[in-house]
Amino acid sequence: MSQQFSYTFKILLLGDGAVGKTSLVQRFVHGKFSKSYLMTIGMEPYSRYETIDGIKVCYSLWDIAGQDRFAVMRNLFFRGAMGSLVTFDLTRRATFDGVEKWINEAKSASPNQLFILVGNKNDLEDLREVSPEEGKAKAEELGCINYIETSAKTGANVAEAFHQIGRTLLHRKQETE
Repeated sequence: MSQQFSYTFKILLLGDGAVGKTSLVQRFVHGKFSKSYLMTIGMEPYSRYETIDGIKVCYSLWDIAGQDRFAVMRNLFFRGAMGSLVTFDLTRRATFDGVEKWINEAKSASPNQLFILVGNKNDLEDLREVSPEEGKAKAEELGCINYIETSAKTGANVAEAFHQIGRTLLHRKQETE
């Protein structure tokens, strides 16, 4: 069945391997969470249709593999991206330390895109290695439009992360028309 929509927003999910990018998109698109880990090979596309401020849009979501061995092909996937959810695992500081690399890599292919920094796995509070204050400071330092903490497992703030970038992209699009 063909959906009628006014805009398509290409949004990337970026971050190191096993930070929960696939789990976030699965939760947003299908309302599901799986405990088992399946590595994304290259890129996995998803779509979701939403109405933002009365306007129908299509989220074209590109779940990008985080492992270094896929780096050579990533640049192809980054082209034309309008925004990215740059995701790290709140329980693994090394994934937080790598977010700048992801933003720089994505900007080199699509310089005008918007970024939201996403700290995932906030349900694992006792294992946390990155504080909310550190996340907010890093988002500001890197020029992200926001910082949000999510849990793909519980669903906390998952839809809000996608809706924030969608609303911002819609408003930006409307301002340029």
